[in-house]
Amino acid sequence: MQSSASITVDRPIEDVYAYISNVENMANWADGVRNVRYVSGAENEVGATYTSEYTYSGRTTEMSYEITAVEPPNRFAMVGTGPFPFEGELLLTATPTGTRVTNSIDAGADGRFTKVMFTVLGPLMRRLMAGQLGKELEILKGELESTPSTEATA
Repeated sequence: MQSSASITVDRPIEDVYAYISNVENMANWADGVRNVRYVSGAENEVGATYTSEYTYSGRTTEMSYEITAVEPPNRFAMVGTGPFPFEGELLLTATPTGTRVTNSIDAGADGRFTKVMFTVLGPLMRRLMAGQLGKELEILKGELESTPSTEATA
């Protein structure tokens, strides 16, 4: 199930990229993600792995992540495994007023029920996913625009 959402952030592309490419910052803006921990590989580089607590449908489980693309300042991607497997990509484009961020996800089913829901209610599920991605981007925008440049990228 593929979906995406975009937003413009009033910050330079380098600031936005530095923030989103620090995987531990996901806990600040990605819904349900908490306690992101580095596991192995070169931190914030292709092949690096992380884990986090992920709360989904009222239950908290562990998610694992692996970075699959690091292309500063325009592209950052990862895969996630666990109860909500996905391939995610953040694309950044400089604009006259800041940075356009597009968050795209290709989500896998977490079980038989979700697989049926994706099949039967595909268009509705895509809209719901796009809405969730949009909410997360609003949080990301708020995080970046409310902190000074040197703090936002830490």
